[in-house]
Amino acid sequence: MIKVYENFDFSRVGQMQSLLESHGIGTFIRNQYGSSVMGEVPFVEVVPQLYVLRERDVDRAIELLQLDLPRDNEAGDWVCPECGIDVEGQFSRCWKCGLGRDEE
Repeated sequence: MIKVYENFDFSRVGQMQSLLESHGIGTFIRNQYGSSVMGEVPFVEVVPQLYVLRERDVDRAIELLQLDLPRDNEAGDWVCPECGIDVEGQFSRCWKCGLGRDEE
C-alpha cells in the first residue's frame, strides 16, 4: 500500500477515496476512526490517510487527486461550459455535472 493523500477532514479523505474507486483504483483509509482517540495520542497519529492498494495505480491516483483538489480562489468564479451553472473559484469541478474547470 502507498499513501497518496491525507487530511484532518475525514469527509475530504472519503471524497478522494470515492473519486479513486470510481476510476477502478482500490483504496484503504488508515485512521478512519482516529478521531475517537484524539487528545489521547499525538494528533499526527490520527490523521486520516488514503492509501492505494496496488503500486501500478499510484501515478494515476495522484493525477486524479491533483485534478480534484480545491484551488485558491485567485482564479475567480467560473461558469461551467457544460451546464451553464455558476461555480465558485475555489472549486475545480462543477457541482452539478462534475465537469472539470479545464475540461471541455
